Amino acid sequence: MKGSAQVAGQDLYAIEGTNVTARGQAMVGTGIAIGLPHNTYGRIAPRSSLAVKHRLMTIAGVIDSDYRGEVKVVLANLGDQAYRVEKGERIAKLIIEKIDNKELQEVTQLDDAKRGDQEFGSSNTTMDQEDEDQSVQPLMEIKEISARAFGQFYRRGETSGIRRWDEIEDEIYLKAINISTELGIKNKKNTEGQDVRDTVPQ
Repeated sequence: MKGSAQVAGQDLYAIEGTNVTARGQAMVGTGIAIGLPHNTYGRIAPRSSLAVKHRLMTIAGVIDSDYRGEVKVVLANLGDQAYRVEKGERIAKLIIEKIDNKELQEVTQLDDAKRGDQEFGSSNTTMDQEDEDQSVQPLMEIKEISARAFGQFYRRGETSGIRRWDEIEDEIYLKAINISTELGIKNKKNTEGQDVRDTVPQ
């Protein structure tokens, strides 16, 4: 059962008293069995109060949808003091999550990825590389747009405008768009005939 309507999962209760030794673990029965919907699984998650106050965590917390036996919770005591689980005590949370049960396809080669075969901890480096890659984006060619089309964009709440420009082989290119279309229309009227390099920053 849930403690309130807004909590993420169902409370799991101990059906019997159990001692969990310091730096040890114990399996605690709940006395219930469940039938989960197709393409879901049950995840047994620790209760915040037990984790914070007594350093009790849950392990081996996956319940497959075709499992029909008793739901049991494996409690791991990471603390230096033993903990006594009392009968009827809330010991964990059961959260139902969706999964993708499509069959896996065996291949001889994987698609390329920026991270490649880098090991643990390398994802931070990959994110830094992605940030660098994002800072060098292909430039967009400036194109004219009619006032009617501007009006349609504005009514839809979209935005438009030049943020940065660059000149390549006598052609002017822009990199991003960030001002409202209404201001864009007014600016087009007020700056008509001026060089775009005089109206936006490089």
